[in-house]
Amino acid sequence: MEEETVSAVDFDELVDAAAAAPGKGGLGERLDLVEHVKIQMTVSIGNADLSVADLFALDAGKVITLDKQVDSPVDLCVNGRVVGRGTLVAVGDQFGVRVTEIDAH
Repeated sequence: MEEETVSAVDFDELVDAAAAAPGKGGLGERLDLVEHVKIQMTVSIGNADLSVADLFALDAGKVITLDKQVDSPVDLCVNGRVVGRGTLVAVGDQFGVRVTEIDAH
């Protein structure tokens, strides 16, 4: 059996990224590491509670009443988590969202 040599390894002390770069968040100045990653944002305009019977009774032209008022802000969601709010706008012949609030957490 061969004998293995074991040596101690010295590591630099870890520094809290948020403390090292105040105002930059947990990633500090290294946001460039993830800024190219694509995410999917969804916009939630409201919810409705339906029974299974109501679901099966849906036909074209039926209206589902949502739990939000017409002038209420819409929720901007990433991975099911609300990250901000905004108002619906028309951009040409498509919908858009004007961001009014971003959740900093």
